[in-house]
Amino acid sequence: MEKINEILIGTLTLVGGFLTKRIFSNHDALSDRITALEKTVVTKKDLARALDPIERNVDMILTNLLNKK
Repeated sequence: MEKINEILIGTLTLVGGFLTKRIFSNHDALSDRITALEKTVVTKKDLARALDPIERNVDMILTNLLNKK
């Protein structure tokens, strides 16, 4: 009887370890994918910052063109 209990405990330990490893492996893979996605996503703030110099240049060009007349 004692041997059967040891076998059951050992089996449960192996299955639990395997499941835990799979769950954390999937979690790590998902975290890596989210991190990679966060690096490539452009936010509205990023776009606004990138467009500011362009808007200033367009304003300068239009001002120069309008003042030449």
